[in-house]
This record gives sequence, structure tokens and C-alpha cells, in this order.
Amino acid sequence: MPDQLFKTGYDQIVTTLQAITGLTVFNDPRNINVPCAIVEAPTITLNTNVNADMEFRVIIVGLGTGDNRTLDQLLDLADLVREAKIGLTSARPTTVSYGGADYPAYELTIRTKVSP
Repeated sequence: MPDQLFKTGYDQIVTTLQAITGLTVFNDPRNINVPCAIVEAPTITLNTNVNADMEFRVIIVGLGTGDNRTLDQLLDLADLVREAKIGLTSARPTTVSYGGADYPAYELTIRTKVSP
């Protein structure tokens, strides 16, 4: 079986996020149960054939109509990720659609390096 550098990097970020107390994490949007975080496919930049920079878009999905309570919930969840010190570089408010429903959300960018 070939070296699975990319899959291993993806699985590591999912596992790390799932270990954060108070944060429910999914890697398949078909299974979401809000409030939660969804780890999307990463952007990958190869530095050499054996190490790469991976940039993950993690969507914090809130429950509510986008009012101040929902914003507080989203910011609290984003802070849990920030406190984990796993390479969070930015966060921006957005709206996402899953299963035909729109949700208030925060898009987090997490950057990490992977190598065998």
C-alpha cells in the first residue's frame, strides 16, 4: 500500500478536533447534527515529495437564526479550536447550506505541515 501522507494528515486533524471537549466534529456533512464542526477536504501544497503544507477549511455550524445567541455559540466553539493551538490562522462569518437548510457558521482556516 502506498504511503498515505495526505490521508494521514487529514485523519490527524479530524482526530485532534474530535478530542476537543465541547466540540462535536464530523468529516461527512451528511451526518451533521448542529451545533458542530465539519472538516472539509484540505488544500495541499507539496514542499518536497515527502512533506507538505495542508490547509483545512473547518466550518463551525451554529444552531439558530443568526441572532446574538447564535453568534455567541459560534464564537465559543471557534475559541475551543483556537485554544487547542493546532494552527488556526483565520476565522470569518459565513452561511452554509447542508441538506437543503441554511445555517449560520464560521469558516476557520487551519494550517499544518505533514511528513512521514
